[in-house]
Parts: sequence; C-alpha cells; structure tokens
Amino acid sequence: MATLNVHWRHTAFSHDAGMRTNQETARMNTDAARTGVLTDEHQEVNDNRPVLVEDATGRVYRPADLPPDTRVVVSDPNHLNDTIVDHAKRAGFEIQVNA
Repeated sequence: MATLNVHWRHTAFSHDAGMRTNQETARMNTDAARTGVLTDEHQEVNDNRPVLVEDATGRVYRPADLPPDTRVVVSDPNHLNDTIVDHAKRAGFEIQVNA
C-alpha cells in the first residue's frame, strides 16, 4: 500500500465545437494542471490498480477518466522505482518523472 504526491497535466480542450472569440480561445490555450495523490489505499481502488485523488475536490480519477495525453508527473526522481509507479503504468497512467 502506498501513496505518492503528484500533479498531472493535459492540454486544454473543449467539449463543443462552437465559434469562439479571440479572448475565449486565448484562455483555453493553457495547459490544465491538477495536484493530488497517486494511491492504492483509497476505497475506490479495485484490483490493486491505483487511482488519482485530486487535492482540491477529492475527486477520484482512473486512467480512463482523464483526457487523452494526460501526464502524471512525479517531481521526486527518488520515487521512480516505487512499486506504486510501476502499478500506475500497468493500470494505464502515463508517468513522467521530473528531476
């Protein structure tokens, strides 16, 4: 059982294809970032597959719940070989380690 503080990023996207003003477009061209915990100790964990729990809302994310190309970033390279990182990769999370 483990937890690891992480943040995750994905390119901003829109659910609709409506016309946008320049101001709306500029606001949407930034990367979205969230902070939270990668854990296999949450009640939503099944089959020992880790989940992300967002700090701000407590919302639980599985790999399929995230937008395409979402990168889970581990800021501490000392955790690269942690079991939770390996389990997260096998579950479908894209893990990136920043040194």
